[in-house]
Amino acid sequence: MTAAIGSVLMPSPADGPWTGFSLAERDRRWRSVRENAAKAGFDCTFVPLCVDGRNLHLSLEQARGTRSDIRYLTQLENAAIAIPTDGRSPIVITQRGEGNSWVTEPRRAGPGWFPSWGQAMADALMELGMDRARIGVSGLKGGKVTHGRALDGVVNHTAYAETKRRLPNATFEDATDVVGFARYMKGDEEIAALKRGAAIAQAGIDEMVRVARPGMNAGVLYARVMRRMLELGSEYYPLAWRISTIGGPAPRYEEAPYWIQLDSMDVVAPEVDAVWGGLVAQEMQPILLGRVPEQLKPVIQLQRDVFQAGLEYMKPGTLFGDLIDFINGFGAKRGMRTIILMHGRGYGNDGPLLTPGDISADHFRDVPIQKANAWVWKPTAFSADGKLQFSFGGVTIVDDDGGHLVTGRTPGMIEVV
Repeated sequence: MTAAIGSVLMPSPADGPWTGFSLAERDRRWRSVRENAAKAGFDCTFVPLCVDGRNLHLSLEQARGTRSDIRYLTQLENAAIAIPTDGRSPIVITQRGEGNSWVTEPRRAGPGWFPSWGQAMADALMELGMDRARIGVSGLKGGKVTHGRALDGVVNHTAYAETKRRLPNATFEDATDVVGFARYMKGDEEIAALKRGAAIAQAGIDEMVRVARPGMNAGVLYARVMRRMLELGSEYYPLAWRISTIGGPAPRYEEAPYWIQLDSMDVVAPEVDAVWGGLVAQEMQPILLGRVPEQLKPVIQLQRDVFQAGLEYMKPGTLFGDLIDFINGFGAKRGMRTIILMHGRGYGNDGPLLTPGDISADHFRDVPIQKANAWVWKPTAFSADGKLQFSFGGVTIVDDDGGHLVTGRTPGMIEVV
């Protein structure tokens, strides 16, 4: 049984929860990492124990994705892995030896409930013959397309230092991009999971449109949206949204703001994230509790046009620097302003990361767009005086002819009257 949501056919809740990626998908990911490591001259790719995302006080996406490399390679939330480049089986370490269908012979990090991981990680590398090898370590610093806000890296220092101490003749170098560029190219199963997640997020937006009215408590609205997505099978992921008047201050909330009562002509602008298969999909849809005023309509039209133009521009082979310049200069032709806003979709901190705080992104302007890239595409348009702005977007997949918004929604403001 299926239910149509937007242009995406999505299994109904009765069809069951997430059942896991295939072993073929696991092998595809491991093969991609090995190929990238070979090109970089590494004998082994090592993802050590990483810190919990809350320790770094990052954004919602980045905090969840601090351990995203290990989640990508093992489907486990807390582990370490060493992948020999020569094709031998990886060694995976988990806290208490827990595994899954991808990892059937995990190693225990150590005795007790809270073991120190350094010895177990060093033992794994030595068992693989890496005591004099060149070892690539993912997560030592922010990469071009992953760990975008974690500039100082995400690795647990104590465990990593102990590992290096026990392998004094090995060379350890940053390999964040070795894993990052494997994640950058999405496989068919990942794309299917992102489409499912986008459809669930769209269902959350549909529920918000259905029930949001002046006088409603914002905390109750939050609960209704989250309930809808959870019953459709999404993992829990906080709703991020702004509630404001048109042109007024628009604080961002990442929780249920129970102290707010919605009012006529309020703008509710949610970034609705659904998680399916561990992949975070996001749909952004501004909603107005009233009719769109005339002064906002040109801004909405500009955003619609730059959104579509950007989709057509992001063909495989296009450099990000060219896309950035094209979008940031698009609005000037109408005496207004546009800026690029996008970030990768995947395990929580996939790149590219383009925000108003870093719209030039000098560190990856030379990266080409490729087929099977995935991101949330949501460029922003501003009025001539800068007082009004509008942004809309969602999960976008790159194909041969450019980007495609998977839900098929039309950019614009939804009116609730």
